[in-house]
Amino acid sequence: LAPSYYTVDITVPRSLLTETLFEVNQVCEKYGLRVGYVFHAGDGNLHPLIMIPDPEDSDLVERVHSAGREVVELAVSKGGSLSGEHGVGIEKRQYMPLMFN
Repeated sequence: LAPSYYTVDITVPRSLLTETLFEVNQVCEKYGLRVGYVFHAGDGNLHPLIMIPDPEDSDLVERVHSAGREVVELAVSKGGSLSGEHGVGIEKRQYMPLMFN
């Protein structure tokens, strides 16, 4: 689909998976991006894979990161988590205030 992609690791309540998939698609469309998915539906763990067709395009990469942040914000707003199974490292520490004040 693309030579590179950005994986977002989030969780949402299982009852909101369908709604969340639709809304993640809308976020990516807003930024002109394509998205694929890997997820563990049984526990609400969702991995949107935001496609990066040209990793050398800095404007594209910025849009991908902006979309990724919106996806994390979306998950938290639905009572989910900014990380499902891959933990919080350098990338996600900036998002910690979304869940913890």
